[in-house]
Amino acid sequence: MSTNNLPKLITFDGEARSGKGTIVQATKDYLRDHEGCKVMLIDAGQVFRVLVVAAVHAGIDVNNPEQIDVFLGDESEAEKCVQLVKDVYHMDKSERDALLYTNEVGANSAKIGARPLSQEFKDMLLKKWLHDAREDGYEVVLLDGRALEETGTMLASEKLCEFVMGLYFVCDAVVGARRTLGFAGIQYEKLDEDDRSAVDELVEQINARNFSDSQRKVQPIVPPLSAPTYKLPEAPAHIPSSDGPIMMIFDTSADIAKDKMTLPVESLVSEVISSSRPFGNQTTAS
Repeated sequence: MSTNNLPKLITFDGEARSGKGTIVQATKDYLRDHEGCKVMLIDAGQVFRVLVVAAVHAGIDVNNPEQIDVFLGDESEAEKCVQLVKDVYHMDKSERDALLYTNEVGANSAKIGARPLSQEFKDMLLKKWLHDAREDGYEVVLLDGRALEETGTMLASEKLCEFVMGLYFVCDAVVGARRTLGFAGIQYEKLDEDDRSAVDELVEQINARNFSDSQRKVQPIVPPLSAPTYKLPEAPAHIPSSDGPIMMIFDTSADIAKDKMTLPVESLVSEVISSSRPFGNQTTAS
């Protein structure tokens, strides 16, 4: 099959609390609303959070790797997990966030993600979703998660997509923690004692998560080798030539407004898609 008939895959990878989730959502909206792309957004990291919720519900001790492996290897439990992934997709955002996006679930998702069977489960779902995207005529797939350079290469090798770009996001942990806790406009030194303690606690969690994910044996998070780094809102003036997917690292540590953080990435991705766009005008995805 010609790659012209495959969806263009762009991965959004990187460190915890680096803002990539915010940026990938803004990029999806930009491509849909301003460029008329039929675009799908897949949150791979959400899969591990679903696995945490399912494992805890099944009485699994997430601090026990052997119990996790038994759970992940159980076909009946795997079927329940697939169903929970579907259920989560149809939840209201507030309900989904309350279920999946707690500090506890976030910390435990690193423990689940360290097990090889969880990566196999995630890859199985990604293959299905990319197949569906191709069958349904999606022009672009944005994949949000971690350790995605390897994943993107695998999906492209199976002729499920054309891996055109990989973006890797990093951020100073204190800045990431401040934003998460709603202190984006306040410098750390100006926070009161309780708020600084909350930031310090989250910084510890961020650093622990990044270290754990970088050390796991299967699909560790690794910055793309030799990729140029830009500190947003700085961005490349033009698309660099590349024999494979274009790889870049973006530092989101600057204290700037959200739209100034996201727009350079939105524009860059749009340019990459437009430069390799074979479909012509597409129906806008909802």
